[in-house]
Amino acid sequence: MAKKTKIAKKVRAARMKDFVEDSDGFSLLAICSAEPDVRMAWLLNRALHLDFVRRTPDLCGREPDEWQQQRTPLDGEKPEQAQLFAVFCAVSSVLRRTYILVTNRQGGELLIKELANVDYLLKIQEALPDDELTALGEAIRNIPDVPACIVITDDKIKSNPLLASLEV
Repeated sequence: MAKKTKIAKKVRAARMKDFVEDSDGFSLLAICSAEPDVRMAWLLNRALHLDFVRRTPDLCGREPDEWQQQRTPLDGEKPEQAQLFAVFCAVSSVLRRTYILVTNRQGGELLIKELANVDYLLKIQEALPDDELTALGEAIRNIPDVPACIVITDDKIKSNPLLASLEV
């Protein structure tokens, strides 16, 4: 009997170590909703008791090396414009946690191309335990205008430089 409790303690310690040593250091939720960005921020403010405020400047949907590779327009052509994606930030004074809401769609462009059916991304500036992240996703799913909210665990998506650089 004592052997089982020692093994259980070691397993819990290993899980906690993995959680503490999480390399990405943030949690990510994908939100599907047809609501405009300002309304989505307002809905999240009401549901989560936060105060999302639009951050300026907006996030540019291109990497710096892509800006340099942009071709020069020919006569009569309109120059290519980099799409700007709206960013909203909120800080929970109770939990001392920072939330960043960013649009994934703007003018036919996608910020994260792997998430083509996602309208918004909610980045939480700390790695949350699974149960807390699931509860947060459930609270967002309970908003009438939000048909889906999914926890993103894919390291390929989370390591996207645009997401990794998102800070308040």
